[in-house]
Amino acid sequence: MEANHIEKMSEQERIDFVVSTYNKSLKILSSTLESKITDDQISFDMFMIIHFIAKAGDGNITLSEIAEKQYVTKSAVSRKVGILLDLGYIDQVTDRVDRRKKYLLLTQMGRSMYKQNEARFDKMLSAISSDYGGNNFMLTLQHINQILEIIKKSNRGL
Repeated sequence: MEANHIEKMSEQERIDFVVSTYNKSLKILSSTLESKITDDQISFDMFMIIHFIAKAGDGNITLSEIAEKQYVTKSAVSRKVGILLDLGYIDQVTDRVDRRKKYLLLTQMGRSMYKQNEARFDKMLSAISSDYGGNNFMLTLQHINQILEIIKKSNRGL
C-alpha cells in the first residue's frame, strides 16, 4: 500500500489499518518461526524459554529471570513452563538454601530438541543477516523504536 493512499484515509481507516497490519505482521512472524520448530506442540515463546535455559548452561536460571529476558510477566512464562514440564523438556529444582527459589534445567530430551532446532534457527537467522542486511535490520529496529516512543507519549496523558 502506498503512503499517499494511507494519507487519504479517514482517522478510523488509519487506525484499522495500523491494527490490521500489526496483527498480520505478528501472526506471519510467529507462524513462520513456529513452523521451523520440530515439535508442533512448542510455540516460539516456549522455544525461547528453552533457549534461555540452554544458554544458562550449568548455571541456574529462574522463571523470573526468563520473564525479564523476554519482557513478559512471570505468569505468562509460568503457563509455558508448566507445559514444558508436562512435555518433559525441562525440570524444576528447588534451591537448597532458599527453598522459595526454583531453577529451571533442560532434560536430556530438552537438550536434544534444542540442539536440533538451534541449527535450524542459526541457519535462518544467518540468511536474514546476509540477505536482509544489517542496515535494513537497524532501520527496522529504528522504526519499531519510533513507534514505541509515540506510544509512550500518547500514554503520558492517560
